[in-house]
Amino acid sequence: MADPAPSDFTDPAFLAAREAAMRAMPAPPDAPPWRPPSYADALRISEKITSDYRELHRPDSMDVKPSEVCAALQQGGVKNWVLMGLHGYVGYMSDPRATQDVDVLVPYSQKKKAVKAILQRWPTLIVGEMEFVVRFRDPDDLDEKDQPKVVIDLMLPWGKLHEFVLQNHVLVDPKSGHQIPSFEAALACKYAPMVSPYRQFERKAQDAADFRKMIKFHNGVVDRDMLRQLGNMVWENGGEEILSFVDLAMTDKQFPL
Repeated sequence: MADPAPSDFTDPAFLAAREAAMRAMPAPPDAPPWRPPSYADALRISEKITSDYRELHRPDSMDVKPSEVCAALQQGGVKNWVLMGLHGYVGYMSDPRATQDVDVLVPYSQKKKAVKAILQRWPTLIVGEMEFVVRFRDPDDLDEKDQPKVVIDLMLPWGKLHEFVLQNHVLVDPKSGHQIPSFEAALACKYAPMVSPYRQFERKAQDAADFRKMIKFHNGVVDRDMLRQLGNMVWENGGEEILSFVDLAMTDKQFPL
């Protein structure tokens, strides 16, 4: 009679048995990642994925593109801003993916001007002001709870990290003209939600996957002193931990989340 399956699926014996069973099967091919030649090309692919989805499945929704948000801010005279979230980091990743909302970080001094610039471009968006974000929703695109979906988050600094990024880690992409975070700043801004107790679990998993892709894309080459400084702005021991995450990513090991 076969032994019963263990109740603890983290048990080393169970994991070893699973490993042996899976290795006994034929291995399916694993396609290598496609690396975009530039940030602008990566963003163009990400935009197209989202636009195609909206055209096919959400035909009444607004197709708000990150490039259009950047143009609106520039035309509105907003000087100090940086494209955040996936659209700010996508050039640091292999295999560009997509997301529907656009995140932009601005200082408090630019908040009113940025809100005005966005509403001039998309006057029918629903505006909701929160403590650290001004949220713009599409009234014609409802989520599973029949609530208008967020299409733009105008983020405001809520700690030392974001203030430091705005002041010291904004780069201008030469091809697109977009203002994006430096590689080290992008990693730190991915690390922060990964270790936050307020982040949803499934979103932490996506953050972790993105962090790994960014590190692998750069073959682990990073300014470790700068990354340590940025990590310590997330929390007091974050500098050493984020460096350990870089090493874990390069050795294909799990993050302690």
